[in-house]
Amino acid sequence: MSNSLTIIAKNHGLTAAPDNATHTNRMQIKSASSNRLYIIAQSKATGEWQCSCPGWIMKKAGKERSCKHLATMLPDLMRLSAPKLKIKAV
Repeated sequence: MSNSLTIIAKNHGLTAAPDNATHTNRMQIKSASSNRLYIIAQSKATGEWQCSCPGWIMKKAGKERSCKHLATMLPDLMRLSAPKLKIKAV
């Protein structure tokens, strides 16, 4: 996990988790309403951020996949993965 991602995880109260075969940048988050633990991670195949919570997994037909865990973190995660701009001298 990069230093920037470690800082984001710490700011959101998350614990780093080891990468596995399919996901990188894995972080553990505690449910706000129970003692359950979920994993937020980035897919190695697509780069998409995903969550292991029921809100993410049980996507309703015709709706975008989302959850409150990712909604809270996505602004920080998007800044982290935004492409660097190249500026041309004119």
